[in-house]
Amino acid sequence: MFITVIQTTATEFILSRYQSRRGSLQFLRGVRHQLTDEESTVADILASWQGECQGDRIVLALPPNLLSLRELDLPLTDRKKGREILPLELKGELASDADEPVFEVLPLAGGKTAAIWSKRQLLAAEIDFLTDHGFDPEVATFSLFNWQKLLPESCRAAVAITDGEGVAVYLDGKPLFFRILPKAGKRPLDATITALELAKDIQVETVFTLGSAAIDTGLTTTPLAPGSAVTAVFAGDAAAAVDLAAQFAMAQELVSGEPVNLRRGPLSFTKTRDQFRTKLRFTWALLAVLLILIFAEAGVRYFLARRDVASLNSSIRSIYREVFPTRTKPVDEVAELKAEIKKLGGTGSEGVLAVLKKLTEAKGDDPREIYELDFDGSQVTGKGYDRSAQGVNDFKTKAAPLFTGFEVSEIKSRPDGSVSFAFRGTLKGGGK
Repeated sequence: MFITVIQTTATEFILSRYQSRRGSLQFLRGVRHQLTDEESTVADILASWQGECQGDRIVLALPPNLLSLRELDLPLTDRKKGREILPLELKGELASDADEPVFEVLPLAGGKTAAIWSKRQLLAAEIDFLTDHGFDPEVATFSLFNWQKLLPESCRAAVAITDGEGVAVYLDGKPLFFRILPKAGKRPLDATITALELAKDIQVETVFTLGSAAIDTGLTTTPLAPGSAVTAVFAGDAAAAVDLAAQFAMAQELVSGEPVNLRRGPLSFTKTRDQFRTKLRFTWALLAVLLILIFAEAGVRYFLARRDVASLNSSIRSIYREVFPTRTKPVDEVAELKAEIKKLGGTGSEGVLAVLKKLTEAKGDDPREIYELDFDGSQVTGKGYDRSAQGVNDFKTKAAPLFTGFEVSEIKSRPDGSVSFAFRGTLKGGGK
């Protein structure tokens, strides 16, 4: 992920670019342009960066003159609820409802809350200008609300940070006071610090200066030296770390914090949401195509299965007619065929096949023939013919051990010299 921070001050236009990897930042490039130079315009500067910053997350540091700020005696810790309460709390105190302010809140030390707002029309002009040049800002903030990221780890008591245009005061590392310094008057920073000390009954021990701007003050100031972690972001370049510390703080707040952001309501950042909706539409379209293909495949499978079943049923009916040509109105061809097959070789019983095997053993290789057979589960009867009466007796002798009460009757001579006969027998065990 890449982050571009854009800031406009009274005299400069500043851009810096960072790469975020697993929550840590790496400085890539930064420039400062003096707006007094007639040859350099903001549009030209943005055009030179547009190709490089395509797809970056953009942070816009708004000009200080757009900020309106008030300290409220409200202990708000939930910033979302604070943004809902703030318009009601300040209703009637604003100059005009026609200003259409956009609100933001920031909890302060001591149970106070900073009410932050700006006119929607002026905000929209700043945002639209950047968007028209290919830089749609995800965050519209003010630089001084991000300086907490630059405080030394050992910082205690009350300290102030200023860049000459605004001042932020922290008490034990927590935000206490913010103000845009007026351009009129002598040494506005000194007057602000003195008034704050009297009102809060505190002593500001250190005043850190940010960047290289000249500050009109009689106070003892200390240049804010970036810590080793910040210097590491700038690959050890201490000069760049000092020069672009404020821009780094805004990028870091975007990555790991909850930045003060005035892109809300009608001015909300919608690029990511629109991209998500586009991806979601594409996903839903793919899902719809997948469902259509699934149902189409199911339909084809159902059609093929029905065709196979119809073909199988037709084959069964054809086999049934061949096996049972005298049965004209079958109820269930499959069931009837199963029943007949069970009779032929039923499990656990002497089926027809077993009976035929026994008769074949009794018949042997002699030239006799059995041409009719009836089997009812236990009794077997049939008819046949043999070459002689002696052959019939031989058949009876061989079959008798295989059946119970095997009898031969109706022995009759035939014109060709052979004899016909009938036989009856009971399966041993009653067919069980």
